[in-house]
Amino acid sequence: MTSAVSADELLPGIRLGVVRGTTYGLFGRPEEFVPQARALGAGIVRVNIYWSQVEPEPGRFDLHVLDALLDQLADGDEAWVTVCAGSHWATRRATRWLPASPAIDIDRYHRFVRELAAHQPGRIRFWQCEIEPCLPLFWAGTAGDYVAQLRVFHEAVKQADPAALVVLGAAVPGAMLGDGPAGAHTWGRFFGEVLRDGTEHFDVFDIHPYGDPYTVPELVRACRAQLAAHGCEKPVVASEHSGPLPTDFPDNLPHLADVLAVHQQQFLGKAPMPDTLEEIEATADAPVVELYQRMAELPPTLQMFMNGCAPELEEHRHRLACRDVVVRTMLALAEGIRRNLYYPIAPEWEFYRDSRAAGALMFGKLQLLDSAGGIIGRRHPAADTFESMARLLDGATRVRRITVTDRPDLYLFEAERNHGTPALVVWERRGMADQDDSPNEFVCDWPFLRAHVVDVHGARVPVDIAGGVLRVPVSSTPLFIDGAVEGQR
Repeated sequence: MTSAVSADELLPGIRLGVVRGTTYGLFGRPEEFVPQARALGAGIVRVNIYWSQVEPEPGRFDLHVLDALLDQLADGDEAWVTVCAGSHWATRRATRWLPASPAIDIDRYHRFVRELAAHQPGRIRFWQCEIEPCLPLFWAGTAGDYVAQLRVFHEAVKQADPAALVVLGAAVPGAMLGDGPAGAHTWGRFFGEVLRDGTEHFDVFDIHPYGDPYTVPELVRACRAQLAAHGCEKPVVASEHSGPLPTDFPDNLPHLADVLAVHQQQFLGKAPMPDTLEEIEATADAPVVELYQRMAELPPTLQMFMNGCAPELEEHRHRLACRDVVVRTMLALAEGIRRNLYYPIAPEWEFYRDSRAAGALMFGKLQLLDSAGGIIGRRHPAADTFESMARLLDGATRVRRITVTDRPDLYLFEAERNHGTPALVVWERRGMADQDDSPNEFVCDWPFLRAHVVDVHGARVPVDIAGGVLRVPVSSTPLFIDGAVEGQR
């Protein structure tokens, strides 16, 4: 059995963060994004770096992409680099980026990883071996191939920077691919093999909990159970998540059948990935083109994910995104997740605004910020929500869910903060498309004279405090209740 190191010891405090995207500096210059992330209250940032970027030809190393990240970091920032074995010359599958695949020469791979980790030891806290190796889109190899490469990855990182943490490639819920063999593959078979032989070669287990946010606790527990089954107790983190997605709405599913078939082929590695920016920009999937041709006939819950939808639908989707980021994050933190990152901070490519690719329809509106001319700047509403939540949780050491026995649909969370004052987050669970957001009264003990209460959209919420009891109207829109006010009863 591997020795257990608690999350508290390995990952002190709770940090929210953001992911730049699937690529960073691969198809253009690596742009500035860390100051914008810091302004949102993010305490950790993540990028993916590909072998093709760092060693474009044998023996010639180019670390300008890593330097572009390091130059943006300030004291107190945590950085995470996911290293992807995509290369035209060094890997079994010749590609600039995806799918990554096993190295042709494992010694060259060791040298490549060590070159990265040794560049400025101590600056990168997390080094991850591949993105989601359980999915053929991200790893064109077997679980055994992955373990062999992970072993060398771990050795190279620890030689270069012993204090750095090695992260196992992320597990993803089968819901991303629908029911059937693809979904089963993501959990049981692949990670069962990896954990059987690879538990000594990583420090942290990663999960990407997309799909229904209310399944996050179950997914985290499933990860821990799988680790425990292999005698392994290591911290579980969530380095990527966001929502909502078009598939979260039942009315959309009949219209998405052909799109999801294309999408699944891509994730199963049965459709070739474009390898240049020009190819990516030219990608148009026929089922998506067909949806746009009859856009006016589609359910509003699908139209709102499409480019050029009506302003009122765009506003509604923004409101749902504000709700989702809080629900998903609080449920994860209450399960002991101590590093929780949102994907992505900004668009991968600006032309996605007009794209007819399946990936653009599924994931193209998740970003917190917009970009123009390579400059990341303008905020979407969910960015303000993220900042409000991050500020509320600043100094948080633990988040726990408080069950209210006679109100099973009430979700109440308390954050313990190192400055000693409480913070609460509360909402009622209702359907995703439920237009009825009428409030019900929430009552709790409150040993303070005042409370600052706002909803996820930043609107002040009336609160009544009398006799040590707080009363506030609660709906499906989460509320932030801050007790960091002067004066105690």
